[in-house]
Amino acid sequence: MKIRLDEKHRTVARTAVWVFTICLAIGIAAWRWSSLVEIIKKALSVMAPILLGLVFAYLLNPMQSWFEKKLLVLTGKKKPHPKLCRGLSVSLSTVIMLTALIGLVAAIVPELVSSIKNLINNMPEYMTNVTNWMIEHIDSMKDDHPDLYQKLIDFWNNAQNSLTNFITQFEPKLDNIAAGSAGFITTITSGAFSFVKGVGNFLFGVFFAIYLLLKKEYYLAQARKLLYAMLPEKGVHSFLRLFSHFSATFMNFLSGKTLDSFIIGLLCFIGMTILQMPYITLISIIIGVTNIIPVFGPFIGAVPCGLLILLSQPGKTISFVIFILVLQQVDGNFLGPKILGNSLGLPMFWILSAIVVGGGCFGFVGMVAFVPLFAAMYALCTDFLNDRLKKKGLPSDTANYMTNEAIFAHKDGEPAEAPLPEEKEPFVVSTEYDPDDPPVPVEALAEQIEFPEDLTDNAPETAEEHNNLLDILRKKLEK
Repeated sequence: MKIRLDEKHRTVARTAVWVFTICLAIGIAAWRWSSLVEIIKKALSVMAPILLGLVFAYLLNPMQSWFEKKLLVLTGKKKPHPKLCRGLSVSLSTVIMLTALIGLVAAIVPELVSSIKNLINNMPEYMTNVTNWMIEHIDSMKDDHPDLYQKLIDFWNNAQNSLTNFITQFEPKLDNIAAGSAGFITTITSGAFSFVKGVGNFLFGVFFAIYLLLKKEYYLAQARKLLYAMLPEKGVHSFLRLFSHFSATFMNFLSGKTLDSFIIGLLCFIGMTILQMPYITLISIIIGVTNIIPVFGPFIGAVPCGLLILLSQPGKTISFVIFILVLQQVDGNFLGPKILGNSLGLPMFWILSAIVVGGGCFGFVGMVAFVPLFAAMYALCTDFLNDRLKKKGLPSDTANYMTNEAIFAHKDGEPAEAPLPEEKEPFVVSTEYDPDDPPVPVEALAEQIEFPEDLTDNAPETAEEHNNLLDILRKKLEK
């Protein structure tokens, strides 16, 4: 016996199959979570060059597009040369990126290594000072609370031993880095193979980025083609809209925040040099890098730097804290608004949520990337909700929903009842053959007109469907 299902039952069956499949996948993932994590790590390791290439291409795309526009203007006065301009712009962008990376490493790493080595050499003295301060302040607990006193002493001794072991293992590696010796390769990685693999992934990532930028329109068209072939058209529109908004928001945020953090790090370096504080390069890099993280970044960078100043030169700790507070005020009230403006358009609650979720999932990178991602999702949800409210005849301004019942105001500001959705008046026609007959409503002609297939089986049930039916009748009668 052959069972025939109509469209409604087929939709229910497809939904049930998808729900069962998703639940089964979630159950298997929860049951074999450790194996799944290992598989994901292995896949990411294998695909590292491709992923690096995508990242490099995405980051280089704005600079490459700018160079290409300028070159098209310069070389296209007599005859355009698009392929030549594309090749030159990609080459210039790649060379600038590599030069900037090499120059940054060459300028910062020696100073950074010197600061860390100095910190390690002075660490025994710092630990002795902290131990003396601790014993001096908790000595009164020795007679009153001997158990607590002994636990604190044991905890501090364990911390000292752990730190000493770490320094003992790390200092030879630091010496190799500072000397630039061949031992750096084997000490900074788990072996020569790991180092070569990392360099290979980086170089292959650069090559992938070059190929992607040379034919970026073609590859983007292929990606859109795949999406339209595999997903519903409406879902593809929503995805492309979300990705476009995320890309624009993320690029504006990343470029602006990078410039802002670079300026803050430079100002920190200048200020600390004037104040003659220790570990100038190390602290300036920490302050500049952590400043990329919105909201929490200044605090994440200032706390360990303040502790470092406290250990090395306690008398300058207060000066450092005041200097950092002034620097963050300059950034928050002058530099940040001038450079970034309101590029995110995201309330503070959602910024904090993005930082917490992104940091918990992907660490520092998640803290930076999830903020523009949340901004794009927030804008998409806002547009969706506003469209839904507009269809219901309700206002989209959040201020109208501050009470339990929505407030709708006239132009003079007085509250009024919520407006009802507009309903179209019944369309009435008169016969041409007998003018003496009364007007005939459109609904009376429904049986005499051929309707589309999507309306013949489903009678109108709502006011919206009824109005759609009347629109079709009007068009047919006008013909």
